[in-house]
Amino acid sequence: MEKILIIGAFDRYNYGDLLFPLIIEKQLDTYNKNFQYEFFGIIRSDLTEEGGKPTLDLKAFYEACNNPQQKVSVIVAGGEALGVTWNSLLAALNKPFQRVHKHHVRISNYLDLNFVAKKILKGNTTLPFVFDKDDFKSVNKVILNSLGGSGIKTALFDRYNFMKSKLQKVDYLAVRDKITLGNLKQNDVQAHLFPDSAILMSEFYPLEVLEKSVTKEVLEYVQQNKGEYIFFQINKKTTVGKELLIANELDKIFRQDHTEICLCPIGKALNHDDHEALQAVKQKLESPSTYFDAENIWDIMYLIAHSKAYIGTSLHGAITSMSYAVPHVGLTVEKLDAYLDTWGVKGSSFAVGFSQIYDQYKIATAVKAGELEASRDRQFTEIKKAFDLIVNTLQKP
Repeated sequence: MEKILIIGAFDRYNYGDLLFPLIIEKQLDTYNKNFQYEFFGIIRSDLTEEGGKPTLDLKAFYEACNNPQQKVSVIVAGGEALGVTWNSLLAALNKPFQRVHKHHVRISNYLDLNFVAKKILKGNTTLPFVFDKDDFKSVNKVILNSLGGSGIKTALFDRYNFMKSKLQKVDYLAVRDKITLGNLKQNDVQAHLFPDSAILMSEFYPLEVLEKSVTKEVLEYVQQNKGEYIFFQINKKTTVGKELLIANELDKIFRQDHTEICLCPIGKALNHDDHEALQAVKQKLESPSTYFDAENIWDIMYLIAHSKAYIGTSLHGAITSMSYAVPHVGLTVEKLDAYLDTWGVKGSSFAVGFSQIYDQYKIATAVKAGELEASRDRQFTEIKKAFDLIVNTLQKP
């Protein structure tokens, strides 16, 4: 029996992060290899009510990696893990430290915030997710799955000069967009290019399965509106001060298209705060809108899957729409733009600014269903190749 430790940011309520362990477990189980899984976050958590996996904490992860009784493999599950620092992880878990982290560029001239946060979180490696099996006593394989790093620059490799050798020594490294692939190549690190593993969600959670898990309010809303609504989401940090502009664009959609606005947060964790951003926009909307508080990830998935279009800043909101072949408008976020540029359909292969919401919505909803399905199927084919490689890697002597 192969024991696999799956680690990531599954310890806070953020839609994309909660998807990774679910999809990885389900896809690996299709190989019938008798894998045994344990899930780890930075802290101990239980988000099963929200649809997530319970996690053990970092201390338990290190103990499992150094347990002389059993060899294990480690999968870093996904997300922007390559450039993540201890201080950015702590900022997502601790509100007072989040206020400090907002000024990290200036503070870092005087204080190594990464080192401080590492001590607070009791980290054992200089960066949370950049390690190889030489860092532990009992790790057979290190697999970095579907990672993003569109914001990684050479300066990061200069600052953390061990990154290059660590990434060159891992057993499997796959990234999810062309920009990340290029950033690594510039620093002599080779990687596979595959889609985000969450693209498989519609295969494991078809609509009839989701229907059994959503809240009554969401089910009734979808039945009443029959796909005549857009699913809209934004985060707080990129939209403060732009609420009226955004509301005006959404009002234009309603006036021109008679399509209701469904507002629903995807990232409620610290440093995302979608719920606050959406409430601020809702106050400025003139057109009818409905707000859902995203009580679980199934509500989010079901609402996007049945919508006329997804519009938002969330990468995994867009990936959900891609998985269910729903038109999508990505907004302003670098990693989302990078993913759409790599895997998106013609006409929707980029993120746009807030002033272009209505215009891009018209373009996106004109894309033929067959093109959306072909984009999804291409990603399905590629991510299954990725899992074939992962399983082969896990089983190598």
